Amino acid sequence: MSSAAHLKLIRGPDREPTSVTQLFHRVGRLIPEAQEVFTIPPDMRAADALAHMEKHAYTQLPVVVGRAILGMFSYRSFALGVTRMAEKAGKAADLPVEEFLEKPAYARVTDEFTAIIEHLNSQDAVLIGHEELLQHIVTPVDVVRYLHGVANAFVLLEEIELSLRALIRMAVDEPTFKVCIECSLGHLYQPDKLPNRLEDMTVHDVVQVVRDGRNWEKFKPVFGGSRERISARLGPLPDLRNDVFHFRREITVEDHQVLADLRDWLLIKVRTAEAGQKGANDA
Repeated sequence: MSSAAHLKLIRGPDREPTSVTQLFHRVGRLIPEAQEVFTIPPDMRAADALAHMEKHAYTQLPVVVGRAILGMFSYRSFALGVTRMAEKAGKAADLPVEEFLEKPAYARVTDEFTAIIEHLNSQDAVLIGHEELLQHIVTPVDVVRYLHGVANAFVLLEEIELSLRALIRMAVDEPTFKVCIECSLGHLYQPDKLPNRLEDMTVHDVVQVVRDGRNWEKFKPVFGGSRERISARLGPLPDLRNDVFHFRREITVEDHQVLADLRDWLLIKVRTAEAGQKGANDA
């Protein structure tokens, strides 16, 4: 065989949660949607395999005969093989890939993904299946993408909340803010339960204080625009934050975009306010 044998494997039901335990972070959740696994035969020239890897931005390829997985061919395995051989790299590239194989690490889709971290650190890939069944491949990039998807909403919410607090502190001093709290939230709390510090307030409370028409003139210099526009921007935040932190539902791409847009907008407001304060101090 002179060219790569392509094995196309589409994501199947084995990767979806079918029990409560599978809701935890298992290996199966790291696998990209509709992943295609490309394999090569053992007699393929190393040069051809390297060209195939460069073309498709792969760092390694499984070497397979029939259903049997013989090993992994990678940039590292080729380099290590060349160092062990008398041939120069140019001649070594004409040898078959079976001369440069590394033993792969295996995992099951139901394994906890933390169990494969060390293998990924040393080998750059873990095969999902066993020596007679190649189902998927997991790479460090897959882990990074998965963790980014899991954590991104939390990171965005942290930046949003910190930005909101920063803008409020730049807009009003503490005594003034306490007056705003009493004006907007006094009817919602018992007198001894009313929060009097920004750090003690929920996001819902913060948003309500900022967009309250009776307080708006105090916050307008840092938030800018109209109260209606600010209310529209901040309005979805409390419910979306609760959905994320209490795992009430799966966060959609649109939800992530709402958070990202709000975070970017608040960053601009913070930078603008800081620049204004710096200019005033320098004057």
